[in-house]
Amino acid sequence: MSSVTERDRVTALASQIVEHLHGVRERLAAEIRSYPTPIPRCDAQFNHLYEQLGRLARDLDAIEGAASERAAAEIFLASRPYTEDPLELEFRSRIRAALR
Repeated sequence: MSSVTERDRVTALASQIVEHLHGVRERLAAEIRSYPTPIPRCDAQFNHLYEQLGRLARDLDAIEGAASERAAAEIFLASRPYTEDPLELEFRSRIRAALR
């Protein structure tokens, strides 16, 4: 009975992670779409946003393709934050604590 509860808990955490990352991806994409034009190739802030979005997409693919929900959560926790938003850092802390 206990293992089913643990499995359900980890499954819920993995779902929260995927949902969170889809939200971050949408916010980054919206920020890129609304970026003032013209955008010079050397615009460090735009390039940083674009790189964050690319890294998030790669990590999301790995998380969604993970062998298990626990592996998905561990991939997420091993990744660097995608934004400097305190809510993202707090979310990571909650996931880390919940996996203990």
